Amino acid sequence: MNNNSFTLPTVALRLLVVLAGIQLVRTVLPPDLDAYLVYFLGFDLFRSGQFDPVWLYGAVTSVFVHGGWWHLLANAMWIVVISPQIYPHISASRFVWFFVATGVAGALAHAVLNWGASAILVGASGAVFGLLGAGAYVLIRGQDGFSRPSAKDILQYVLMMMIVNVGYALLSGGNVSWEAHAGGFFAGMALFPFLRRPPQGGDSHLRVVH
Repeated sequence: MNNNSFTLPTVALRLLVVLAGIQLVRTVLPPDLDAYLVYFLGFDLFRSGQFDPVWLYGAVTSVFVHGGWWHLLANAMWIVVISPQIYPHISASRFVWFFVATGVAGALAHAVLNWGASAILVGASGAVFGLLGAGAYVLIRGQDGFSRPSAKDILQYVLMMMIVNVGYALLSGGNVSWEAHAGGFFAGMALFPFLRRPPQGGDSHLRVVH
């Protein structure tokens, strides 16, 4: 694979199929059943007005549920664009684990920074920002030519991503959790170095020069 080619990893394609399948099920369900589905799969630790750890599982399941087709398409676009850059550096199983783990981190960050507030959180945006967090290591080029940017390069990238994050949240009118995005992003930055492996075949062309 080179800079002029594009291949969507099979694991990313399967992930998109799962996300689309769940959204399709939501589309055909009667409204009442759909509401129950979102209620039990979404993430909200304060449904009863106080912290209830029984709902912690929603940090995982909420990653696979979206607010609608446009919400899903927005996240899918980022997955399609970013995953071919990230995947060569980790295995398929690690890619899935990384995606879910950063999505969970985003959900938990939202809960901590909005402690006591009751609102059902859904969507893979935290996981998408987790991929963007990994991008700090593979989307910008370091001085050594092998995706090892300087501290200044990383700080500039982080600042740019957070500006995009806050701007996106402001434009949404409060319907987007910048906290979940930030949580997923920084979790991605923290986890990726532990999961990374050299690209197979020594291919180091999967980078975007900033």
